[in-house]
Amino acid sequence: MGYVADQTSQIHSEFGLMMPRLRSFAIALTGCEAKSLTLVRATRHHLLARSSKERGHTPLTLWALMQMQKIWATRMKGREADQVDARHFQPRSRANDGASARFAMRLARLSPLQRGALHLVYGERLSYDEVAEIFDAPVSEIITRLAKSYAALGDMGGRERAPAPAEDAGGRMAPAGRMREGRAA
Repeated sequence: MGYVADQTSQIHSEFGLMMPRLRSFAIALTGCEAKSLTLVRATRHHLLARSSKERGHTPLTLWALMQMQKIWATRMKGREADQVDARHFQPRSRANDGASARFAMRLARLSPLQRGALHLVYGERLSYDEVAEIFDAPVSEIITRLAKSYAALGDMGGRERAPAPAEDAGGRMAPAGRMREGRAA
């Protein structure tokens, strides 16, 4: 009896440490605060009920992310993705940054599977193999998902294009610096 109690308390403490990671993955999948909280609660309940029976030798974090994705996929079966709030994808440190807001809008337009794959590879630093295991998909599909995400996001930093170099009065490229009356300063 003591072993089961020790195992249960260890699982509860590990879940406590994992909750921020589960919340961020839920936001990547749902794009909505309320739905992500519901998904986290359902996942937590599922994990607590089945942790001693189903986990096997899979690391707890990987197993938890896998179960969350399965729960989300089951709930989304036959439904369209919900309206996504781009504010969830904008860093808090750059809340008033225009380039950051535009990039967040691009992220919000991605499919939930693309956002989820990006989050797991770049946010959670998981390998392609681990992400493929979570999504129960071949690695080639994950790589394709990421490539499509890159194409949709365009310029990864959301930076504006650099202005074209100025020309002097004779049509030659001016050296770096300010232009004054058609000549380089």
